[in-house]
Amino acid sequence: MIDTLYATDALNSPKAFFLALLIGLFFGIFLEQAGFGSSRKLAGVFYFKDMAVIKVMFSAVVTAMLGLSCFLAMGWVQVDAIYLLPTIYGSQIVGGLIFGVGFVVSGWCPGTAAAGLASGKLDALVALIGALLGSILFSEIYPAVKGIASAGDRGVLSVFDSLGLSKPMFVFLFVVVAIICFWLCEKLEKAKASKTVHVSSTFLRAFSLILVVFAGALFIFPTSQETGADERSAAAVDLGDGAILISPELEKNLLAGVEEAVDHIEPTDLADRMMRGDRDLIVVDVRSPLEYNRFHLKGAVNVALPELADHLLPYKNNGLIVLYSNGMTHPAQARDSLFRLGFRNVYILTDGLAGFMEQCLKPASVRSEPLSSKTAKRIQAWRSYFYSKADARAETK
Repeated sequence: MIDTLYATDALNSPKAFFLALLIGLFFGIFLEQAGFGSSRKLAGVFYFKDMAVIKVMFSAVVTAMLGLSCFLAMGWVQVDAIYLLPTIYGSQIVGGLIFGVGFVVSGWCPGTAAAGLASGKLDALVALIGALLGSILFSEIYPAVKGIASAGDRGVLSVFDSLGLSKPMFVFLFVVVAIICFWLCEKLEKAKASKTVHVSSTFLRAFSLILVVFAGALFIFPTSQETGADERSAAAVDLGDGAILISPELEKNLLAGVEEAVDHIEPTDLADRMMRGDRDLIVVDVRSPLEYNRFHLKGAVNVALPELADHLLPYKNNGLIVLYSNGMTHPAQARDSLFRLGFRNVYILTDGLAGFMEQCLKPASVRSEPLSSKTAKRIQAWRSYFYSKADARAETK
């Protein structure tokens, strides 16, 4: 089985940096070889004069999709070893429109602009500067557009599930659509008397046949093989008479995590993340609705323990899930249960809500130990964020 950098939590390692540098270098070389170092060639797709963008991008998407699907089907890669992007309709629709307008106007996207800059294109430099300034502008106005950026957050969704199709069927249909697009692009370019290099009909037939063969091969593999190793081992076996067999290896991994305290998040860390508005953070209050309504952390959702797994399924292994209660017993038990169900991104709040209020929300003036001015300012910022006038009376002394 292939252990990814994401699965091994090594994305910040020197090895990951080197691989990213190497992949980026070859990515730029291939972009340049495909002709993407020219804004005229890139913009030609909008006028149906040069369809290289569609042909290259479709080739890349189909190749990656078929390769990853085959690896998953054969068990070489596990689903939970891959970071799956969440579906956030608001940001993705608006961002796609802005990106499209920028592409039409400048003739560059950030990746191709980097390749163009390496070739000495001045307009590519202007496009990259525009992208940089746009990123800075977005960061500055984020509080004003936060609602749009997070609107329609549906967690991780798969297109084939949404369409009611099996994954092999969706992949096969997508490949068929891609092949049709390849042939149509060639006909459009020939009809426009384009000067671009055309592939031979023989190559296109062979390429189409290879794609269909690989897509059809997915029907051979049982879909159960694509289930992650953790999920397979997490499945409890009912032995009858109320006895349930749990994988010893799974329990070993669970206890190892408990020993190393990797299942905890400190109150100060959580407070900072919540104040920053981290979009991949889900904070869950597992107390009773009465306690939740009396006081809860700003932005936390209230979920009953029996409904926890179903409610958090869209966020499984995507982002950071933090469970809290007054103490740590119920969150710890819930976290262990979710771990057995294949969740690897669930944490519990150290010392629970009581610890959070003691460390983050207790006024600096009533603390027994002296605090630095910087720490006092942090406490005041936390109190201002988590307390409103309406619920200030709920503070625990």
